[in-house]
Amino acid sequence: MENNKTYAGISFRALTLGICLAALECLIAPYNDYVIRNVFLAGGHFPVGPFFVLTILVLFVNAVLKRINPKIALSQRELVAIWCIMAAASGIPSTGMMRHALRPLVAYKYFATPENDWQALFHQHIPEWRVVQDDKAIKLFYEGISPGEPIPWKPWLIPLFAWTIYVFTLYFVVSCLASLLRKQWVDIEKCTFPLVKLPVEMSEDKRSVISPFFKNRALWIGFALPFFMHAVNGLHAFFPAIPHFPVRFWLDPHLIGRPWEALRPFQIVFLWSMIGFSYLLTLEVSFSLWFFFLFFKFQCLMGSLMGFRITKGPGVQWNAYSFSASQEIGACTAFVLYTIWKTRHHIWDMLRSVFGGKKSEGIPEALPPGVTMLGLIGGIPLLAYLNHLMGMSLGFAFIFVFVLLVIYIALTWQVIHGGIPFVNPSYSAHYILFTTMGQSSIDPSTMTSLFMHPAALTRDLREIMMPYVMNGLKASDEVRLKRRHMLFGMMAAMAIGLIVSYISTLWVSYHYRAPYTGGAGDMWWLTSVLTGSDSGIDWTNTGFMMFGGVFMLLLMWVRRLFVWWPIHPIGYTLFSGWGTFKLWFSIFLGWLLKYSLVKYGGLRAYRSARPVFLGMVLGEMTAAGIWAIIGMVTGSSTGYRILLD
Repeated sequence: MENNKTYAGISFRALTLGICLAALECLIAPYNDYVIRNVFLAGGHFPVGPFFVLTILVLFVNAVLKRINPKIALSQRELVAIWCIMAAASGIPSTGMMRHALRPLVAYKYFATPENDWQALFHQHIPEWRVVQDDKAIKLFYEGISPGEPIPWKPWLIPLFAWTIYVFTLYFVVSCLASLLRKQWVDIEKCTFPLVKLPVEMSEDKRSVISPFFKNRALWIGFALPFFMHAVNGLHAFFPAIPHFPVRFWLDPHLIGRPWEALRPFQIVFLWSMIGFSYLLTLEVSFSLWFFFLFFKFQCLMGSLMGFRITKGPGVQWNAYSFSASQEIGACTAFVLYTIWKTRHHIWDMLRSVFGGKKSEGIPEALPPGVTMLGLIGGIPLLAYLNHLMGMSLGFAFIFVFVLLVIYIALTWQVIHGGIPFVNPSYSAHYILFTTMGQSSIDPSTMTSLFMHPAALTRDLREIMMPYVMNGLKASDEVRLKRRHMLFGMMAAMAIGLIVSYISTLWVSYHYRAPYTGGAGDMWWLTSVLTGSDSGIDWTNTGFMMFGGVFMLLLMWVRRLFVWWPIHPIGYTLFSGWGTFKLWFSIFLGWLLKYSLVKYGGLRAYRSARPVFLGMVLGEMTAAGIWAIIGMVTGSSTGYRILLD
């Protein structure tokens, strides 16, 4: 059993520096992302901003501090804590919240006209305290303020206060879930956490000025390849006469006529960082990720050959279709239920600790058992009740909350075990509810409340909070930092980051006419649902969900039964998702290179080549950080974002 005394607490300066840097990122990200449309500082669960700051701290700041006095240099624990704290807040001013959060509060009135008759259609179902009521504040949000004109902050106070209570409750619940599932995923299943490995290794504390990690020539070979390519491509964006290296290839022009057109859209994207992350995965995981994407395309091809009508249901996203999104839903649901079942003994132990007085052994979890269990027992009903106050029927609100939490758990597993920094499912909460319940069974008030939720919580899930928390808990174990201290730092960053993001996003919206933060949101979709013909349960796609669940259980059973089985079930849970669509080819290259090295060079070749692949991640992310700084300094986008939009 590990000794808790060997785990240190987070230092005050690391906590302070991490929160201040997180607040700074939340302050500048809206201008960077929405106005100049620069390299996104977040954009996924391995965000550019925090990692670039970590690189600067390790290579430059710490090197100077060690020369002055080694005792004042930042330790590995402090560096990793700063990275985790910044990462926890990085998505809030971006797609993780603010990109979508403000528009429902104002779009309901700004886009209402006598022709669409929104006022009679659904305005009566929106509580007054949930939205901005001031007509002038709403108009200026979309049309901008004049020079010297003050921002109308006051009309936003009540709706943002109400929304903050909801978001803080949600963040607390997913933190409780992460604390509950940590033991199963980290200690028992030993998930690989590929996104944590590089920050931990590069921040390793050594007596020398420069860590031995950076003295490896193989690392700099891997670093040079993406850095040089992105340097040339970035210059090409400024000076088109300079040649560039293409990194995105569309196969659609070659997929003409039946049945090949069923394979569209089909894209090859070359990302050095994803090649590097794939090398850190087990071969069965990396193989399954690209194999199941091709399996999805094979299903599309066979469906076209057999004359099936391949359609997209309401809420099916990106490149997916209803049949594939439904299979993903079934697979993810089966996985989550199986995970809860496997965690039952730990859950029971925590309940006995709370109600039976049994003391927990070993290193304390991120939250005390009482806080975790009572937080879930009380937090989930509170989320449902808050949704009820916002217009949902109470029964539907409970179903909605459970659907969201199932999605979050599944996506978190994909990030921590599959090393996918850009997860975004092909389905949405809307699609699940419409398919299994039918739109006709949902009353107008509930439907209105559902569509008033920002897409960051229901559809565009590339920066949800739970994977950040789980990665942070794993990182704290790697550097022997107390989990509770780490979680406290991340939760403080969430709270401060949300408040700062409100201010910075509203400032950008009023000064630049709501770039990205404006639009009508899902109001037009809500209109079509409320005025369309009633639709009942979609039994066909509900059947696909059941098939996906059964097939997922079969994959997990076969994997446990046969040690040699090469297909990991994780690939099936995201086989038509946006992340897989963008990353499948890079994952394939990472798998192919690792497979070849292991087969023909053995373990020694794998270990020797590992720094090259870590260097690929370091090189691409460093290039992204440099171009982000250039964009902010020049005030104009390079037009070359490097990572995915």
